[in-house]
Amino acid sequence: MKLVHRNLTRNGPGSAKLLPEEEDDLWHAYNLIAVGDSLQAVTVRKVLRDSASGGRDAERVKLKLEIVVESVDYDKEGNVLRVRGKNITENDHVKIGQFHTLELELKRPFVLRKEYWDWLALDTIQQACDPTASADLAVILMQEGLAHLFLIGRSITATRSRIETSIPRKHGPAIAGYESALKKFFEHVLQALLKHIDFEVVQCVVIASPGFTKDQFRDYMHLEAARRDLRVIIENKSRIILAHAPSGYKHSLKEVLDTPGVMSLIKDTKAAQECKL
Repeated sequence: MKLVHRNLTRNGPGSAKLLPEEEDDLWHAYNLIAVGDSLQAVTVRKVLRDSASGGRDAERVKLKLEIVVESVDYDKEGNVLRVRGKNITENDHVKIGQFHTLELELKRPFVLRKEYWDWLALDTIQQACDPTASADLAVILMQEGLAHLFLIGRSITATRSRIETSIPRKHGPAIAGYESALKKFFEHVLQALLKHIDFEVVQCVVIASPGFTKDQFRDYMHLEAARRDLRVIIENKSRIILAHAPSGYKHSLKEVLDTPGVMSLIKDTKAAQECKL
């Protein structure tokens, strides 16, 4: 969902202009729109016009109407939200007080007005416009020189960071350059973790890689956390777990999450509950 504009007061009146972009957005709208709210949207109404022959022809006319909501019906199969209520807009084709049904669809904005925007309505908007706000699982897939950080929640997997660093070969005279580049790579991954993972929301962080890259990064992370007094790492150490991954690319994510050992450790997260459905 895209929040186009908002002019509202918490625990007070106001309006929000929203644009549904994905199927789940209509479900969020269904939970957001309540009886007594005012809803404005472009709609199509069949009107009768006098024809040259003396008869009356039916014509479909686009109108912008605002109604006071009396009922809301979500048609998941048709991917449409039908909101019925009484018109409160002066219009040539729909009288004030006349019933009309607005159909909300993807890519069609609407304006919702409430007399009282409570915390639940505001939270619904936040969840709709930023699904990762409730994503309680983080996964870092990595291999030497490449890492992806994902935030995962119910029905959402968002790539929050991609880190790519050139790392020279490990053997011969280049060994010093290798260690320096690897340390730099680990620092970039650590910074991404600190920036994108909020442990107030995230319950579990899975760090997965082929070989021992994950172990090396974990050691680096804990060493730096102790050296710099990174409390967010130190205090949430038990929430950070290691797992095997075939690679640091996104296609390895499902394999990591489907591993029984990992599934048992993340069983209380929304992502794990979604996998069970």
